[in-house]
Amino acid sequence: MPRPGPEAETVHRLWTLLRLIPRRPRRADTGTLKRQLDAEGIDVTARSIQRDLQHLAARFPNLHCDERSKPYGWSWDGDVPLLEIPGMGLGSAVTFELVQAYLAHALPRSTLRTLDPYFARAREVIRSTASAKLARWPSKVRVLPRGFSLRAPAVPPRVLDVVYSALLEERRLRAHYRARHASEAKSYEINPLGLVVRDGTLALVCTFWDYDDPHYVLLHRMTQAELLDTAARRPKAFDLDTFLARGGVGFVHGDPVVLEAVVAREVAITLHETPLSTDQVLTPVDESRELVRATVPNTLDLRGWLQSYGPLIEVKKPLALRNELAKGARQLARMYSKRAAK
Repeated sequence: MPRPGPEAETVHRLWTLLRLIPRRPRRADTGTLKRQLDAEGIDVTARSIQRDLQHLAARFPNLHCDERSKPYGWSWDGDVPLLEIPGMGLGSAVTFELVQAYLAHALPRSTLRTLDPYFARAREVIRSTASAKLARWPSKVRVLPRGFSLRAPAVPPRVLDVVYSALLEERRLRAHYRARHASEAKSYEINPLGLVVRDGTLALVCTFWDYDDPHYVLLHRMTQAELLDTAARRPKAFDLDTFLARGGVGFVHGDPVVLEAVVAREVAITLHETPLSTDQVLTPVDESRELVRATVPNTLDLRGWLQSYGPLIEVKKPLALRNELAKGARQLARMYSKRAAK
């Protein structure tokens, strides 16, 4: 394959630069654009980017530079048409329509805002080809959450932008964060390690300052965030999947446990189809029950799942978990045995 000439490389750089510039009210300074171009594999100096932006602004009236404060920031008008090469086809449009239908219930609104131009363009494509069978696909598909879902908490857009930039560029951020039971927010220096979406809530897996112990913070509890020039510190042995497998983004009650429980047939059917773990074993007890044995994270989620089935699951081991659930059941029995106030 022939190596692209300088003209092709210039077109690629300018097109990528145009694509990286955000829409108002967000903006991007030269330093941010350079780091994003570096991440795209485009090596260019900050001075060249400044010249490119000035030439582009002369030809694109919707491209503006905000010079009210330094560093100056570049942005598109909010209603500028979507730049796309090639044009969006019907298949892509239907995909974006389905993505919006699902993510709208799973993510805060501010997260989806960057995709709004694509969603709008997808709707236009579908409307213009309404006679095509594929265009009617979104009306035939529904994505339902499992269990009872709460509304996703809102995340300040500025916080979201800083966190995303810190993750992409592997830099530290300073944030004001209010812990769950704290009365006020405190300032932390955070090394971002990964982002987890959990029931519509955004959790940032991270370490603090120069410590190596991974934790997580919830983005909706951040009130301020600032991107720092310091490179993020990443523990050598850290692996996001391993952290999550150990219950890292749940309320952990200790190391993973080997769960043994007698389950009713209707629960066993579900577990045959969707196992609790890779080492799960189900053994018949009698005609209506089976014994499940599986290694699972020792988390609050585990307790909630067990309690959701009530008398259809009897925990045998570990004994501490059995006693904990029994104590909770006795407390519930006492509470519901009282006469309700009129």
